[in-house]
Amino acid sequence: MTQEEAVKTLYTIMQKDLNLPTLASFNEDARLNEDLCMDSIMILQLILHLEVDYGIEISDEQLSPNNFYKVSNLATYICEQSNTHLSVGECSD
Repeated sequence: MTQEEAVKTLYTIMQKDLNLPTLASFNEDARLNEDLCMDSIMILQLILHLEVDYGIEISDEQLSPNNFYKVSNLATYICEQSNTHLSVGECSD
């Protein structure tokens, strides 16, 4: 999965599955909590959809607030998790 695909995946989940009312603020620099108004329950639901619907494994040990700060951070993390055989830098902005 590319960075762009990861961003599109996040948008799709937030739109269709979470029905997020703040999608007008969605962009790669949007902060999940402050700009998109996602609380911890919504973020857990997002993680669940990533794991169940997209097969992206997110272990508890790998959960880091830094990965869930902005859309771009999460997209990079998703890209790295889904492409474990890529060389460093292929998932960056």
